[in-house]
Amino acid sequence: MKIKPLILVPILMFFAACEYNADEVYYLDVSPPDEGEIILNLAHFPIGATIYIYKRTKLYYQLTLPEGGVVKKRFSLDGEEISPTNDYFEFAPTDNVRYTKTLTVDIEIDARSESIAGKLGLENNSAKFEYRLVFVPNAVLHLDNIAHRRNKDGYFELSWNKPELEQYTVDRYRISYYHNNKLHVKEIANSYETSFVDSMAVFGTLYYRIETFFKEEIREPWVDIYTAQIEFPKNSLLFEYTSVNSGRVSWPRNEYKCRYAFSNGYYGDIVYEGEENYFDIDDLDEFTRDRNNLFPLSQGVMYELYVVPFNVRGITKDEVWPIHYDVLYSPSIITIKDGYLDFQIFTDRGRDMLFVKNGNNFWLYDRNDLRLLEQATVSTLTDSWNSRAMCSESSSKIFLTFDEWIELVDYDFKSHEKMQFDVEDRLNYQEAFLGTNDVVYIKTYMDLVENLPGGIEAFEGKLFAYSLDTRELIDYLILPNKDDHLSVSRDGKYVAIYSSFHQTSEVWVYQFDEEGFV
Repeated sequence: MKIKPLILVPILMFFAACEYNADEVYYLDVSPPDEGEIILNLAHFPIGATIYIYKRTKLYYQLTLPEGGVVKKRFSLDGEEISPTNDYFEFAPTDNVRYTKTLTVDIEIDARSESIAGKLGLENNSAKFEYRLVFVPNAVLHLDNIAHRRNKDGYFELSWNKPELEQYTVDRYRISYYHNNKLHVKEIANSYETSFVDSMAVFGTLYYRIETFFKEEIREPWVDIYTAQIEFPKNSLLFEYTSVNSGRVSWPRNEYKCRYAFSNGYYGDIVYEGEENYFDIDDLDEFTRDRNNLFPLSQGVMYELYVVPFNVRGITKDEVWPIHYDVLYSPSIITIKDGYLDFQIFTDRGRDMLFVKNGNNFWLYDRNDLRLLEQATVSTLTDSWNSRAMCSESSSKIFLTFDEWIELVDYDFKSHEKMQFDVEDRLNYQEAFLGTNDVVYIKTYMDLVENLPGGIEAFEGKLFAYSLDTRELIDYLILPNKDDHLSVSRDGKYVAIYSSFHQTSEVWVYQFDEEGFV
């Protein structure tokens, strides 16, 4: 087929008019990618937020991407590339000072466009997200200033300070505790309510678990444990006669509003229930009838004092209420049932203190009314059945004699020491005496010094006087008879020596002052 010249000429002129100029740039309008197709949700914080890191913290993220190939997905902290674990970042303070870093998430997605712009990457979808991380080391992540007090109504009130850390927004509190073997849970939804009144908390060991929940999802709940001990001192039960056949039992008034129940004996019958911290016995004979002890003439019988919430009525022994266990001793009578091998009584008149010693057990009483003040065991004390005990009123020590030494025990029974005096003679510590002037008198063992005519043996010994304070020798006497007996006045100023020799008896009395024997 032949093309006619008239047709060919217009076609050539058209192509000549459409010649391509390489020096010019040609543009083509295309629709941009939809905004928001790349979405990052970092622990529900808004883009650009400041996030506080107080301890090792996981920041979970969700990255929503449009269709297409991932060209770039870079995570960096202050420009240094990091790799998250699965679907979360994990950060923790690494220094002892507060510091700040920038978390950057840089994403680019290939839109897979077939256009020239798409081929050149001009239609790729990209996004860059930044967050400011503030690292705060050594932060206290617990409730501050947890304490308890007696409120104006007389009840136990627990309180604490509201957390003030950035991004620790309190959602609620949960308090768990036990009373009468039952679990109680209190929820406090008001974050500004930082106290809790427990009307059932009156006595014994109180245990509270306080959980603080926060609105920020990255914050774990705080768990604080608070305990309080409310108790009466030992030997708090008292008895006093109100007449020949009546009396009153009393105890300290509890700090918190409550009721009491008194049980006569260990797990015995409840004989009183009420709000007062005492009860009266009008007829002691009738009160002790058919009971296993002649109240109050007891040898230290155990009694139970129930301390229960104020609204409790009808207290029974089967419930698990707090109990104060105590021993009630009879007034004006001391009875020790642990044996009498080393039973001794000695006093400090200046302080009105009366001590009872039995082995290594001690009881301390008020000398006027024989009220028991303290009971203790000194386990380090030397065992002996014939030691003697006295009070050093000047140094507040108990003075105990043994065969080879003297032992001193403080009045509070917390300190104990052995002592000997530096002397060549063999001292008979077992026969030592102590005056209130803190002078220690100790005899030596008698030595045979001469055989007299008629088979008579002559002995000689010494009586030393030492200062208990300085442990130095003050003076001494010669004792010419092995049968000499010694007695010392309470103030330590007079020493009597009783001698019996060949059917004759003599008593020698020596006065002692600061210079020695007179």
